[in-house]
Amino acid sequence: MLVDWIRGRLRARKGKRVMNRPVVETALGFKFTGSGSMQEGRFEPTETAILQKMLGKADLFVNVGANFGYFVCLAQTFGVRTIAVEPVPMNLELLRKNLSLNGFGENVEVVPAACGEAEGKAEIFGVGTGASLVPGWARNPKSLKFSVDVKRLDQIVAPNLLTENSVFLVDVEGFDLEVLKGAEAILDVSHKAIWMIESGLSDHREGGELNPIFLDVIKKVDQFGYDMFQIEDLSSPVLIQTVEQSLKAGKDLVGGLNFLMVPKGRDIAFLR
Repeated sequence: MLVDWIRGRLRARKGKRVMNRPVVETALGFKFTGSGSMQEGRFEPTETAILQKMLGKADLFVNVGANFGYFVCLAQTFGVRTIAVEPVPMNLELLRKNLSLNGFGENVEVVPAACGEAEGKAEIFGVGTGASLVPGWARNPKSLKFSVDVKRLDQIVAPNLLTENSVFLVDVEGFDLEVLKGAEAILDVSHKAIWMIESGLSDHREGGELNPIFLDVIKKVDQFGYDMFQIEDLSSPVLIQTVEQSLKAGKDLVGGLNFLMVPKGRDIAFLR
């Protein structure tokens, strides 16, 4: 459709403007070019604060959907070995540029791929922070798409090398269940990591309805011995029954877009 093609061209132009932003020194201690909210320290402040606490103890940071490398650079200020997974060509270019600007390359493995349930190829739509493998996500034009490699996360990260101090961040714009399906060998280890994951009942799907897949997400989290906490409320875990009630009522009783997956029984008082 012509309208979709025009929107695709406009999104691509916007992406180029982001790529040409000047380099700034962030308040987090690294140089950065890309999104203005990231450069100015306004990007996901609650998530950033919690990550800083986790990274202070971390031995490995795995960022699936690393985007422009904001959180990858943050991890490098703590000296944490990092695996950055990012499929979108424009995002990858800025990610590598930001690593180079700071001399962070030696401690970071960049994997130019998406993560999913099975290895193969897929189309990803859009550029920047909202790019997604889910068609129609965040009104991404279908004409602005790229063919990318897809890998299982548990074939990128060796499960036997993980410890309780390993940290995962998954921000894949609606593809979170597929990432978890491709990470079952990681989820099943006895020395479980803590995960931060973008998910939830209210997201950016094309129809605007509640996301029924979140029920499958939280059931899988429970299956592998994790509790799920809404990032703004770490006092008590989200219950499967609450998600079921939400879907039945057509109203989001959970709230939020970012969650912590915490091994059952793990003390997270230091994160509150």
